[in-house]
Amino acid sequence: MDRKIVEQVVEEARQEAANLVIWDRRDTFTVEPDDLSELELADEHLRAKMQDGRATVYLEYGSIYKLVVERERKARPGVRAGFGAGID
Repeated sequence: MDRKIVEQVVEEARQEAANLVIWDRRDTFTVEPDDLSELELADEHLRAKMQDGRATVYLEYGSIYKLVVERERKARPGVRAGFGAGID
């Protein structure tokens, strides 16, 4: 993934105080809003300190294939997401 795209998504997550979910070839990582300030964008990788500094994750830009800014979902009370299927 291009570094400029990663920078834009990280900045959007910081502005909205939202979770940043990162998928790479190894695993999926969720960086919470409190940890976004600890995110460092280097030339070849992204470094994330997580879990109150107890874990540091290095992600090469080339291994990242999906980034999502996870905003808090607002649903109406009583509405359930999903679908139903019937068997005849």
